[in-house]
Amino acid sequence: MITTLYGNATIFRIDTLANSGKYAEIELMTSRLEGAQLGLAMLLAGSFYDEPGGSANRLTGMRACCHETTTTAYGNIQEGDLVSEDGTKPWEGKRDTTVEGISTTVVRDLATGAHVRDGANGDPDMIVTTRTLYNVLLAELMLLQRFTTQGGKTAQAGFTGIEFEGKEIAPDDYMPSGYGFAFNTKYMGFAVHKDGNFLREPWAKIPDSAGDTSMKIYVDLNLIVNNRKAHKAHSNLS
Repeated sequence: MITTLYGNATIFRIDTLANSGKYAEIELMTSRLEGAQLGLAMLLAGSFYDEPGGSANRLTGMRACCHETTTTAYGNIQEGDLVSEDGTKPWEGKRDTTVEGISTTVVRDLATGAHVRDGANGDPDMIVTTRTLYNVLLAELMLLQRFTTQGGKTAQAGFTGIEFEGKEIAPDDYMPSGYGFAFNTKYMGFAVHKDGNFLREPWAKIPDSAGDTSMKIYVDLNLIVNNRKAHKAHSNLS
């Protein structure tokens, strides 16, 4: 289902009085547009992990995709609506709620739970978690790292990025607390309506607000998944 997300830019008359001259007016308008773009970007990022039943002006998030309540539809399809001859459910949501500390073993189990088939594109290629939990993984992997020297003097330690068993591990500041996700990026993306691809409305006066003007930048889209079982969530991590 397509949803409309937007960022709002407003210029108050008092601002125009404080920014006289064409250059100042352009700078003011540019800053307001940048604020609207940032607001829209934050809305997209913040709703990426939404649970089912979120606002109509937010994405259908990945916690909705991984929700395990069989009667909760995702993409207007419930788990029980699709059943294979062997009894498996191709549209099953996957979420582990076990209370435990994050570790490479937990990451491995999370990735295994999102395995959909042998061969190419059958395994998740990205693990995403909070920055706090990401730092816990860094600390564990640091214990296994061998130090190297540069020029025979300075020891080199730490990581500029993590790839664990062929999967990139990354932190996300918008990740809900205590969560980790295994994603197969081959089976997810965005569907954007051709008539709503980050469009700008004309500036217009705000009713009953003399001299104040406003405009919106909006996009008609949604997050889409074409293989629900290729992704898995794990909550209650520490």
